[in-house]
Order: sequence, then C-alpha cells, then structure tokens
Amino acid sequence: MTLRTFDIGGDKFASVFQVPSEMNPALGLRAVRLGLARKPIFLTQLRAMIRASAHGQMRVMVPMIASLGEWRQVKALFEQAVAEVDADGHAHSKSIPLGMMVEVPSAAVMADEFAVETEFMSIGTNDLVQYTLAVDRSSPELAYLASFFDPAILRLVRMVIQAGRRHSRPVLVCGAMASDPFAAILLVGMGLRELSMEAAAIPEIREAIANVTVAEAEEAAQVAFMAETATDIERVLHERFAARLEEGQ
Repeated sequence: MTLRTFDIGGDKFASVFQVPSEMNPALGLRAVRLGLARKPIFLTQLRAMIRASAHGQMRVMVPMIASLGEWRQVKALFEQAVAEVDADGHAHSKSIPLGMMVEVPSAAVMADEFAVETEFMSIGTNDLVQYTLAVDRSSPELAYLASFFDPAILRLVRMVIQAGRRHSRPVLVCGAMASDPFAAILLVGMGLRELSMEAAAIPEIREAIANVTVAEAEEAAQVAFMAETATDIERVLHERFAARLEEGQ
C-alpha cells in the first residue's frame, strides 16, 4: 500500500487549512510546501502513517517535490516522526520506504540526484504536463494542448525512468497517462513496469498490454522518440496498435 502525504492547495481544498488567496494557486502554497509551512500538522500525519505501518506493508509518498532542499527537509521530519513514535512506545515497521512524486520539471531534470536519496519515484503526469507545457489543467479551452504525448513530456518521463534504472530505484507512473492504452504501451516500451491508475481503467490497460510484446513496445517507443509533435507520436502508436487493441475488446 502507498500512502500519500496531503496534496492540498491548487485545485484541492480542505477546510482545516487556512490557505491564503493567491493569484496562481497552482504555483503557490500547496502539497509539500504547505506541509513544510505547517510542520506540526505534517508531523501529525507522518506519525499516523508510521504507526499504520505496524498493520501491513506500506510506503509513504510525498507530492510536488521540486528541489533537493525540500526533500531533505521532508526526510528530516520523517526521521523526527519515527523517533517520536518510538518515544511514545508505539509499534511500527522497521522499514518504511519514503518516496516522492515527480510532478514538476525540476524534479525530472534532477532525477539522478533524487534517485540517490529516495527509495522510489512516482511520476505524476497530470501536473507534469501542466507545469512543463504551461497549460492550466482545469481549462477546457486549453485541453487540446495538455497532451502527455508531447515530446517534452516523454523526454522528462524517460529521464526519470532511466535514473531509476541506474540507481536501482522503483519508478511508477500515475495520472491520466497511465490510464490510456496507447500511452501504457509506450511506457512499457520506455522501460516502465509499474502503473498506477483508477480501478475502472485496469481491465482495459491489462488487455492492451497483454496484446503487445515488450519488443514491439520498445520498437514503438524508439520510433516515437524520433517524432517531433504529440500528433505524430499518437499516429505512430495508432498505426501500430489500434487494430489489434480493437480486436481485443
């Protein structure tokens, strides 16, 4: 089981937090930034997660990490929370993997450095698309620009996957990209082996991946990376796999 620390702010709200009004909430006090600004509340949540580990295998994931400085603050607070749980005499697992979400370009660019200090990385494609392409994810008028098939997105995703491989760190993808059959095939071809998605999407994605060999997915990924636009990349994938996926339905 993976537990995510609170991802509040931006387009997510909670009445317990009094978040100041901001001109651009997506770039403001949200997610881990809010946690570091409200450390007593953040520590309370971390202690609860640590205590929960006594009841089954789990890992803790922190959203919207943008710098090594932020990550090191989180690690220090996590260690403090473990010490406080121990001091109170509560049981917990001896091993609780602590990982991060890669949702902003800076984290993807620094993936090699993060892979040294984290125990796993989860690529949050929805926010990664928003921050990389400068597209408001909630804007209907700009939805056509917010494509996870954009070459810039794919290159950032590949950077994280490769960094994870170099440092033997698990990498997974979550968000809309993981729920798209063609994107799932592409991700497998890029070397990804763990996808996180809503339960309703699992049967379709399982069927899509089952109808394609790893070698085919890898070859498609190589061709896709030579394309220059999202439209071209989608065309490559549809030409190779659309008919087969339709037959499998």
